[in-house]
Amino acid sequence: MISCLKYILPVTLFFAVGGMGNLCAQELVVDVTQWGAKPDDGKDDTKALRKAVEYACGHPGTTLYLPPGKYLLKDKEALKLEEEVMQGKMGANPEKVVYTPYYPYVKGLDFDGVKHVTVKADRAVLMCEGWMEPVSLNRCEHVAIEGLSIDYVRKPFVSGEVVEIKPSCFEVQFSAGKRVTDEMPLTRMTFWEKDKNRLYPEPIYFPKRELLGNNRVRFHHSIPDYLLGSDVTVLNSLHFRPAILIYASEDTRLSDVTIHAQPGMGVVGFDSKDILLERLSVVPSKGYYLSTNTDATHFACCTGTLHFVGCNFQGQGDDATNVHGYYQTILEHHANKARIQVNATTYTHAQVADVPRVGDTLELVEKKTLKPIKSYIVREAKHHNPETSVEVTLSENLPENSSAYYLMNISKLPELIFENSVINSHLARGILVKTKKARIVNNVFRACTGTAIHIGAEANWHEGTHSRDVFVQNNVMIGCGKGAGSQAGAAGIAVIIEAQDTKDSYLHEHVCLENNMIMGEGNPCGIYVGNSKNIILKDNKILNCKKDYIFHSVDQISDEQK
Repeated sequence: MISCLKYILPVTLFFAVGGMGNLCAQELVVDVTQWGAKPDDGKDDTKALRKAVEYACGHPGTTLYLPPGKYLLKDKEALKLEEEVMQGKMGANPEKVVYTPYYPYVKGLDFDGVKHVTVKADRAVLMCEGWMEPVSLNRCEHVAIEGLSIDYVRKPFVSGEVVEIKPSCFEVQFSAGKRVTDEMPLTRMTFWEKDKNRLYPEPIYFPKRELLGNNRVRFHHSIPDYLLGSDVTVLNSLHFRPAILIYASEDTRLSDVTIHAQPGMGVVGFDSKDILLERLSVVPSKGYYLSTNTDATHFACCTGTLHFVGCNFQGQGDDATNVHGYYQTILEHHANKARIQVNATTYTHAQVADVPRVGDTLELVEKKTLKPIKSYIVREAKHHNPETSVEVTLSENLPENSSAYYLMNISKLPELIFENSVINSHLARGILVKTKKARIVNNVFRACTGTAIHIGAEANWHEGTHSRDVFVQNNVMIGCGKGAGSQAGAAGIAVIIEAQDTKDSYLHEHVCLENNMIMGEGNPCGIYVGNSKNIILKDNKILNCKKDYIFHSVDQISDEQK
């Protein structure tokens, strides 16, 4: 008891209902205002917030309490990065510099190694100034974040309105809050159709600009006349660090967390076990039409259960979620020893190596078909930061022609549960499933520019694997699949393999698509099923699509449509 009492200032203690025995482990409450943070005073709260977090990291059982209001999270290195990006010092596509393996970045609040800690925010908002990773959960256990919102003082994009359209160009009047310059990176432009209250399905990448003065800009591209008056958002970067990183952690819960903006993804989970997302909202701030610059959430190489319930997504610049492992390239090998690396376009989305664990199962996967050929057990794995490759010793020798194959760690694939959530208009797909077990039920998808649910490995992105035991039931999908991210013309669901050769391969297995309502807008089909076996199609209602189903390399279909 003495070890707790010596921290009475600035800590508030509460007695457990069951007595004093659990006081130090469970009932230690740290109020950030007692450390000097003051909401809504417009002053920098970073130092005080970091002191409170540091205390919580050293004291398992702490509840970190943030009273209502806005807290300014500001860092000079993060400001410097933002300024250099805006000045064009990172190039026209800053992602190529700032989103690379082990690139240095600022962690706003760093919960490194914390155990049994709850962040309880009572309508508290972190207002970030400078590009950073606002919340970093690194090697944590049993951490919960409740009620916290994350936003930016200056959005990582510029926004305005289409005020004139001509046959080969159009003009945008940008808001006064952020001035467009010749040096400012403009990476992707999207349009929000206000009358239809949805995202226009085709973005423009790296638009050609002509400054006209008073923050009015002419873009030399053609757009339809009906976009006059639409809101325009142009990103200053594509990928960067996420708003919340969950890395090498176990038993993480985000409840009633809201993310309004981030110059990258919303939540990234990597190499972590058991994640629960309750009522997570990734939605734009009031008066804006874009939330995160890229994916709302993204999970790779995780284990245990990944559970979404009651979540809300709108306006993000890419998928609501993508759940997968990585196809690793065999750089070199001798007998049963190999050096492997993720050769995806943007490496791993946490920008750290995907390191197998001793005892993990790696599948040898044929590159041109994505068919698994053989399995190996990892006997040893060696990796040293900041190397991007990993050395592994396997249970058996690899084939001599190893350049024809990938290695996929099938031990790092979580069970996905995604239920009772809403995915409103945004860029690309709603849900990507590249894991072995998934249950997607009772959700609403509206105006995703891509196919609402995409079940499928992607060789181009080095993301897999093929799926098994997937249940997609009782979902409503309206107006999806008409633009960026559409898969094989499907409005609602695409079960597909993206590879060089997809003829006569039946990789997806035991997929049930039942009682889903799909309303298209003249899409080629409502549901596309490819490279699959043991498929159940039951009681799906498909409207306004040219065909209900399109099939490719499918075996053993149970079609019980009424």
